[in-house]
Amino acid sequence: MASHRSNRKRDALLDNTIPLLDFAGDALDLLPVLGLSAVAKGLSLIVTRVRDARANDDSRRSFMAEAKLLESTLMNMVITTEGAVSALDNDEGHRKQVVLNGIAQSQDLRLRVETLLSVIQDLRERSKDLKGGKGASGFLKGVVYSSGNASLLSEMKESLASAARNFQMEGQISIEKILAAAIQIAKDMEEQKVLDDLPRTDAGYRCVDELKSEFHPGTRQEMFGELTQWLEDPDQLPVYFLSGGAGLGKSSITHQLCARLDNSTEGCSLGASFFFVRGSGDLESARLFFSSLAHQLAQSQPSLRPYITSAAREYLKRRSRQQMKHTFEDLFRRPFQRAVLTFPKPVALVIDGLDECRDRDLIPNLLESLLELPSVLPGIRVFLTSRPEPYIQSVLTSASALPSISHRSLNETVAQWEGDVRLYLEQMVPKISPYGDFVHHNPDQLERLIKRAAGVFNFARVAVRFLDAYHDHPEEQFALLLSDEGTGLSALDALYLQILSLAFPPEGWSTPLRAARLRSFLIFIGLSREPLSPDAMALLRLETEISKADIISMTDRLRSVLLIDSQGRIVALHATFNEFLLDPQRCVNSLYHVDRTAGNGLLASACLGTFTFPMMSDYLVADEDTPIREYINYSQKHWDVHLKEAEFSSSLKAVLIHFLETQIPAYMRLHARSWSEGLFKHFEGWFPRSAENGTQIVVALAKAQVYHGLMWAVFNSRGRFPHLSAEHTANWLRRKVHPEFAVRCGVDLTVSDADLARFRSAHNRLMEQIRAGGPAMQALWLDPWAPYMVGDRHALWLDRALCTSNF
Repeated sequence: MASHRSNRKRDALLDNTIPLLDFAGDALDLLPVLGLSAVAKGLSLIVTRVRDARANDDSRRSFMAEAKLLESTLMNMVITTEGAVSALDNDEGHRKQVVLNGIAQSQDLRLRVETLLSVIQDLRERSKDLKGGKGASGFLKGVVYSSGNASLLSEMKESLASAARNFQMEGQISIEKILAAAIQIAKDMEEQKVLDDLPRTDAGYRCVDELKSEFHPGTRQEMFGELTQWLEDPDQLPVYFLSGGAGLGKSSITHQLCARLDNSTEGCSLGASFFFVRGSGDLESARLFFSSLAHQLAQSQPSLRPYITSAAREYLKRRSRQQMKHTFEDLFRRPFQRAVLTFPKPVALVIDGLDECRDRDLIPNLLESLLELPSVLPGIRVFLTSRPEPYIQSVLTSASALPSISHRSLNETVAQWEGDVRLYLEQMVPKISPYGDFVHHNPDQLERLIKRAAGVFNFARVAVRFLDAYHDHPEEQFALLLSDEGTGLSALDALYLQILSLAFPPEGWSTPLRAARLRSFLIFIGLSREPLSPDAMALLRLETEISKADIISMTDRLRSVLLIDSQGRIVALHATFNEFLLDPQRCVNSLYHVDRTAGNGLLASACLGTFTFPMMSDYLVADEDTPIREYINYSQKHWDVHLKEAEFSSSLKAVLIHFLETQIPAYMRLHARSWSEGLFKHFEGWFPRSAENGTQIVVALAKAQVYHGLMWAVFNSRGRFPHLSAEHTANWLRRKVHPEFAVRCGVDLTVSDADLARFRSAHNRLMEQIRAGGPAMQALWLDPWAPYMVGDRHALWLDRALCTSNF
């Protein structure tokens, strides 16, 4: 009797397998593995047929037990997946998609399912041969064929058991491990996407060009011995500040330190690095500093990755680019202040060239945050380099900072480490043909060159490049290097002057046309906000036309101080050359001196001159890596920066008025997303130098930007241009201009009817040009996606726009 009750309970329990398998089949429909749901639904059909073979109780129950085990495995896959979805720190829809994407990409899981499904399909066919069914006739049929059913069920049970075992555990890898691995891959991919969405710049030591990475083996050994002790001794102060004047090798030391830390398997490891580079866009800005460091730390330090990823998700919900103080708060202080973290070995953050950051007003806060990091993340070491600028020194030598900073000044080691420069010159100069023979027979000449270098690595490096550029008459080249011309100048400045005089002799370059071409070229070198290719320079016409061939020829003449980098842009070997050109006390020949305000005026005018209807039309269809895109992107990004530092002149006034009256509608079509943000504050430094009509032009410019920006913004969202009133435009203008600044500068923020008429007239002229260009031009300018499309991608939306246009 007890045995009968036990069998009934077992039957009831096993019979529940059918609805559970139906549920699992529906749930597995959500898992993107082809055949997984079919396994559950096929098994459910087989179980139904086996259950109805009533006369073979022992064989039936034995088969059903195996089915129950497989059903449990399938249900655990559903539960594991749901748990993984819940564990991800994101919205539910996104979490689910992340997990499913990872599962879908698992080749191991797909092969397991395909093998299991093949067996299930075979068992479905074989189960058709089971005899039985419901009611009396089914019972009698089961009795008659009980022996055959028992044999078939036994064979099916063995097949199912073997398939289930292989599915669950094939070799040494369980299905749970495969699923967990797929889910982990999905999580890792999702985390990487979050981290990659952080706004950042390629500022790490591996991305720095060769100018900052040159290091001569065997030099600075005492320096690196000191740094090794600082990094490895836990009793050392957590911050190391290396200062020094221009050309003493700070960046080379920093780059070499990064390389050694990155390749080290013991001791301190490299967490992140940031090399500021003057005149290189985001590399001279502090805006992306902390988000770039956070991205690198998440890659290099697995223990920090979960904290940074979680913080990045919250950070990105607000906005991609945020103020530096908020970035530090959200990505560093807040996520780590409650975490209990210990590093198995010290982790270094390496920052080079603080003086090359253009955001001087942000440097004090940046440094204060960096000084706080070792307390936020115990085990972090911070290495900093800079010229000894007062605004940097004042923070790092303050009473609050001194207890945590070790300071080494390279200025104090010039004489002590002069032997490093000697080693460099003694090894490098003889390698240059024919200077090996020359210095062998004239050792005093090499000795004089070593003394003239006076421990300054940059002088030595420029001297070597100079000798390598001129292989004839070595005695003459040494005479130039050792000349006393330019008495009163530093050795490096005198060398720069000699190089310029040799490349562009005054007697041959003083004619008006050649002097104008040379002046244009040197303005690009001295004042451009980021490096440019020869093609882009040739398009940015200054006071006279200068061709690509002219630019390449001039660069070659100055190959000892200039080079063309891996991206085809012209860059100075060292920032001291740009500084030399701009300083009249150092560059004493007026033929080579670049006047800062006049040069910026020419660059501002050249940039503003790019925003014509034909040029902007060409820009819209140009491929990404083309000169016209480089040229217009530079102009769009930097025209206002050059204008801020320009001398106000009648020619610049004429360019501004032309831009204001005819070009700004086309300009705002492509740049409606950045219109007039903080415009007056940006030009605050320009107001004192400008005449009253200059101020009026800037005010009119801001009003025009607001008007045309609104026009295009509404068009992009609604497909039509709004009818803007003077008051509507003025209200938006007041939102863009800080009231205190407007009051202080006496700026009138009202928009008159005359202003409005001028704006409408300029807009109408642009529309006439667009319509005159025919359907293709209309589609090019009046598709809402036009500002976001580039080159080949333009063809996709242009075809669509032409097919749907109602022009």
